[in-house]
Amino acid sequence: METRAAKKRRLIEEENKRNGRRRDRFSDLPDEISHHILSFLPMKSIAQVSATSKRWRSLWASLPILDFSEVCPLTFPFFQNKSVGQIYDQQLKVVRFISSVLSRRHENSNIRFFALAGYVIYAWLHDWMPWLVKYRVEKLVLKVWSRRMCDFTIPQCLFEFDSLKSLTLESSNFPCHPPPKPQTTSEEQSRFSSSYYVRDTGGLRSLRTLSLTKVNLSNVDGDFFSDSSFPLLEELTINFCRRTNPLKICCANLKDLQVCKILVDLDISGVKLESLIVKICFSLSENSENSENLVNIFAPNLLTFHWEHNDIAEKSLIQNFPNLRKGIIHQRLLVQFHKVKTHAAVNFLSALSQVQNLSVSFHILEILSKVHFEGGLPHSFMNLKTLEVVTSLNKSDVPGIACLFKSSPVVQTLNMAISSIHTLANDRWNNILLDRAGCSEEQFWESQAQTLSPFLCHLKLVNLRVADPMHVVDVARFLLQHGKELQEMVIRVNKAYTIPAWEYKISIIEGLPRASGVKLSCLIN
Repeated sequence: METRAAKKRRLIEEENKRNGRRRDRFSDLPDEISHHILSFLPMKSIAQVSATSKRWRSLWASLPILDFSEVCPLTFPFFQNKSVGQIYDQQLKVVRFISSVLSRRHENSNIRFFALAGYVIYAWLHDWMPWLVKYRVEKLVLKVWSRRMCDFTIPQCLFEFDSLKSLTLESSNFPCHPPPKPQTTSEEQSRFSSSYYVRDTGGLRSLRTLSLTKVNLSNVDGDFFSDSSFPLLEELTINFCRRTNPLKICCANLKDLQVCKILVDLDISGVKLESLIVKICFSLSENSENSENLVNIFAPNLLTFHWEHNDIAEKSLIQNFPNLRKGIIHQRLLVQFHKVKTHAAVNFLSALSQVQNLSVSFHILEILSKVHFEGGLPHSFMNLKTLEVVTSLNKSDVPGIACLFKSSPVVQTLNMAISSIHTLANDRWNNILLDRAGCSEEQFWESQAQTLSPFLCHLKLVNLRVADPMHVVDVARFLLQHGKELQEMVIRVNKAYTIPAWEYKISIIEGLPRASGVKLSCLIN
């Protein structure tokens, strides 16, 4: 029996056949589905196809996703063998194309997504603003070429939006000598300046996601990143931005924050903050005895904390993270490393005392070695179940690892990545007694067996990822001989690092005595 839909389809096809034409199926689709399909095509292709029929023109004039980032690509082949004038002329064509598209849109056809990449001057943005505001853009992405690093400031005209939910501003150095800087009057400069109080404009108050990369924030008001400016902001990314004044971030609804390459005081407060990433900040000055940066962090509901390649600020106030699940502390090589005070590291680590999964690497271990010789950490990681350590197993690292083991009495899984990146030619304990006594790594580990008994009694799984076979035997011997509850040890070696010495090392490890019926596996992958 023929259904109603099938009958309707058959009648339409018969009618089209009688009229000598066959209707394309695409034209029968709802606008929403047609727009979604078209969004996968380049803008120029859609514009060209729109000239073929009235239906296509209508779809083009109401397309909610306008991505012009590929019209003038930010790739080297595009600029090869082209003069500055040719590049500038090409971008002017793009600007005229965008202006034409915006001016011919249907009324009440809102724009969900608008993106542009290339050389942009503020005057062009200002010309587009009435259209973008009119069509209530929800997500705006601008990737622009700057004349110098971090030369691009936030255009004030962007704060005319009240519909914008996501804003991404990213600047890149001009791939060749930039076009002459356009002359602007003092009135235009004030209009496009980023020195303003956002709360006076009423714009961007619907913003939920903000990402700024290589943007000049030097003239931005100190309370810029606050509830008064962004009451609904949930995600904030600040990467490689220029800032001379302290950076204060205080947004009640903020959940995800990433800060990278900010060399000023940092003040973060967020009751709902769940993820915090801080990278490449707070360098120690070669002309000072310690870091003068101030770091204040208040995030009582933080779940994930990444502190990567930063110095530990001498003056910091970091409140405890009682709900922390994952903590990552990766420390880079510091020229002035010996100037880092152990009490600053102790205060810093105390905020992570409730963490469940902790990863530390390299030079934070050297700080912990100093802490170890001064009596150890005053707190324990009582909720820590998984510990990851990335190390070259230099003598200067080993006491720091022991310090972590001592303060982690309930760890069940230990992951160690043993690298040769920072292996020292003149390996020392940096402790007068141990260096004078000529203490070996094996002797040091054996001296710690009783102190580390709580750690060894709970440890069940050990994963060793090894690039340098030099010291792995000492660690494996200690854990196998004293790990009373150890169930499995897996040693993984990258086949790129396999050398004849490995076979000998593996045979030694396989013959070591074991405190329990531990399963030992040596894998090459």
